[in-house]
Amino acid sequence: MTRLRAARLLFAMAALCLVTAAPAAGAGLVANGDFSRAGDPPAGWSRDPDVARKGRVRVSAGVLELAPNAANHTPSAKPLGLGQAIDASGLGGRTLLLSARLGLVAPARAAIVGLHALRGDGSEIGHARLSRTQAGPGLEEASDSLVLPAGERPARLILYAVVEGLGGAARFADIRVEPAPAPARAADEGPAYAARVSVDAAARGRHIPRDLYGVNVEWWRNANGLWDERRDALDPGALELAKALKPSLIRFPGGFLGDFYDWRAAVEPRRDRAPQPESPRGGAKLPPNFGTQELAGFAHAVGADLMLSVNLGTGTAALAADWVRFLQEARRRDARVPPVRYWEMGNELYHKGDASGASLAPRDYVARLRAFAREMRAVDPAIRLGAIGLENYPTFPFNSYRDWNETVLRGAGDEIDFLAVHNAYAPVGVKDDADPREVYPALWAAPLMVAENLRTVGAQIRRWAPASRAPRIGIAVTEWAPLFHVSPASAWVDHAKTLGSAVYVADVLRVFAQDERVQAANFFKLNEPSFLGLLGARHGQWTPNATYYAFELYTRHFGETLVGASARSPTYDSARVGIVPPMKGVPLLETVASLSGDGRTLFVMLINKSLDRRADVAVDLAGFEADGGTAHLLTGASPDSNTGTELPRVPGLRWGKQANLDPRRLDFDRGSPQAIAFTSRPLEASGRTLAYGLPAHSVACLELRRR
Repeated sequence: MTRLRAARLLFAMAALCLVTAAPAAGAGLVANGDFSRAGDPPAGWSRDPDVARKGRVRVSAGVLELAPNAANHTPSAKPLGLGQAIDASGLGGRTLLLSARLGLVAPARAAIVGLHALRGDGSEIGHARLSRTQAGPGLEEASDSLVLPAGERPARLILYAVVEGLGGAARFADIRVEPAPAPARAADEGPAYAARVSVDAAARGRHIPRDLYGVNVEWWRNANGLWDERRDALDPGALELAKALKPSLIRFPGGFLGDFYDWRAAVEPRRDRAPQPESPRGGAKLPPNFGTQELAGFAHAVGADLMLSVNLGTGTAALAADWVRFLQEARRRDARVPPVRYWEMGNELYHKGDASGASLAPRDYVARLRAFAREMRAVDPAIRLGAIGLENYPTFPFNSYRDWNETVLRGAGDEIDFLAVHNAYAPVGVKDDADPREVYPALWAAPLMVAENLRTVGAQIRRWAPASRAPRIGIAVTEWAPLFHVSPASAWVDHAKTLGSAVYVADVLRVFAQDERVQAANFFKLNEPSFLGLLGARHGQWTPNATYYAFELYTRHFGETLVGASARSPTYDSARVGIVPPMKGVPLLETVASLSGDGRTLFVMLINKSLDRRADVAVDLAGFEADGGTAHLLTGASPDSNTGTELPRVPGLRWGKQANLDPRRLDFDRGSPQAIAFTSRPLEASGRTLAYGLPAHSVACLELRRR
């Protein structure tokens, strides 16, 4: 639906919904949202007389069905539908949750539920929208949120359910609008601590590469559910969330999957593709529904470029060169095919136990890399190639070759444009009996370790790569994420999705932004129905994890040019947990700042690593005078708060009972979308100083307008 049509529909529905009906008890703000009372229109709902001729309205067993006919042509200000008005007085400053179950019967094109917030003069404050555009059996859950900023005085909400199309039917059930509960304060919240942040907007740093905001997408299992095999199309829920996230770069096809992947097996029409083994050791064969074309379509839809990991483990140089040629020709035919900005030469082949079964010694890797580079550059001399690098922490389990980086940089430094490393996983290997009040502070200390490791890698490039080439070799962190354990039996395996993990994500992105040699980074992974992923599964629907919102703070609420920023705060010492050694003097507050491209907006990121103490932050500005702004805040009651995404049920597999930071509150076990709050509020800011109270274990970005 275009914006113009949506606007017309809004005003048509506003005119329609003249009477506000009282909702039934327990139904949120919606009257008869469960359609327990039938009728045409059903009780509590209104229908414009002009749409009566456009189809049939029926309620049966708690389901509203809108069956359009040939008169329901589009575009139209009044498609077949129902609406109601809701009193919104007193809802300023709240976040509203819109949810429904939607069904679609072909040839109907869309089932749509919309919610608009209006001021007293009829102008719009904001809106939320649910839709189902693919026909199929059953009803699917959908949800969205609508923020009513503090200071606004909404008068009413306009809620509507409509169908687009000239036949078939749209079905609706359990339409709800509910104020999101404010996150509870931690039971043991202690006194606030004072912190001071200094920002110099005139001290311009580097242009922040958009490629820092990349993700990983894997080929198998329908790209972990990104591809909906029933619809033979991208999953609409995952696609909508990915578009909102705005990742800049997509790495494909693995992980270890890349080192036995044959891209040619997934370029024919999907019905003609032969099933491929999910492991080099055999096992189940999976339909390769998500191949190069599907990847290109997805990347175009979300506005991302590509990083492809070449099968250097079990493939050939000719196979890799043909992939370069295939993408080159595809872009000539269709400008919507995104560019491949990076070609990565293999994945973790330095590990003798690599899951691909294709481990290589460093000298053998150099020989294969040079052969691959020769054939790939013969097709396209302008491509950017990256070698895999091994400079992980002393406690990391994959350090099979101490001389890997030196051998690769000396032997192939003249061929590469970047070194790809996987050195930002933490805390990794947490013991079941670990104290949660030690685990999360150790996780938040780990970015200091990441920063030091990146400095070491940069020094190695300068020392061992050819002097003429070294200044042009960057670093790409092609896999990184909070990772507690990989064993299903672990009491920590599912903690990668918590608010505490989101704090880690925000701080690692700070480290990447501030290291001038880091050109690109890819979170592992975009979507995963198991324990890794910015998107997880809840009640069969893709749902953002807390980490999604931390990532979104940078992709949607951060600038393009780094500026000077520093923080002074109390510090803490952390214990050894997993691969993270004991750390001393870890700052409780971290910051990073940036400017928009036009220099009119200053962004100040604040990261509070305290378990239970708010930060009272004084912000001093130089080179910038503020005139108001917005505070974007990610918070929750506890570091182990989460959105309630669920581990998959697999026959014969038992997941371990997960640890709770506070066994009295059980915040981890009580995860739900309402347990995490991601809000945007007007910010009082004038001149060169401001104060902000940042809750414990939270992240905020202060978006300031220039006076």
